[in-house]
Amino acid sequence: MSVRPQWSYVQARLQARHGERLQEGDWRGVEAALSLDHYIERARTTVLRRFVDVVHAPMSSHAIERALRTAWRDYVAEVADWLPTEWQPATQWAAYVPDLPAIDALLKGDARDWMRQDLLLSTPAEGHANLLAPLTGAESGASLAARWYAHWLSLWPRGGKADARLLSELADIVRAHVKQLAAAGAQETSAPYRRELSRAVSRLFRRHGATAVAVFCHLILVALDLERLRGGLVRRRLFAPPLTRQAA
Repeated sequence: MSVRPQWSYVQARLQARHGERLQEGDWRGVEAALSLDHYIERARTTVLRRFVDVVHAPMSSHAIERALRTAWRDYVAEVADWLPTEWQPATQWAAYVPDLPAIDALLKGDARDWMRQDLLLSTPAEGHANLLAPLTGAESGASLAARWYAHWLSLWPRGGKADARLLSELADIVRAHVKQLAAAGAQETSAPYRRELSRAVSRLFRRHGATAVAVFCHLILVALDLERLRGGLVRRRLFAPPLTRQAA
């Protein structure tokens, strides 16, 4: 496959970040920590530092999740800055995926106290009209995820048939993953499904490194890492003794 000149820089950055991702052995080293503070310390010695630098053991679970959502938005903005201008809006739109459940609650009038601490969610009508407009103006009855996807489609640059085909393939992979999770039994762990998604997305990333689909493959893989990190942090915050210093 020939590399488009304007994507050479993007490909180099994506490959570098992809190579930094933790391997399973690295994750086991972090997850061996029993206490939240020890878990944070271990995560900070890895590439996860960019997400946990502002996380501290005394924070509530809501504060931890808020910090991670903010770190995700910042990361997406950083990646978008690497891209040709025409691909930046579609990439930036990915920043709001973790917020969709909370936005759905807001739109249904079911705001929770913790949402008032999140600047994105606390004043949507005033500060984030551009965010809510694509999510409220869609066809009645469509799910919020479907509305997000419809707007994402509208942000793709016109004229790139190869990009559109690959992005549609990626979207099909994600949709199949979501359906599997929805059909899973209550006692099943989601880890095998997430590993399967990671493998499928990684294959697509390797095959199409100098294309727009590689950008979204990378973001999905980072999102999976961030979700795993979030689970480790929140479980230890809720169920492990706080601020312990025993050996993990």
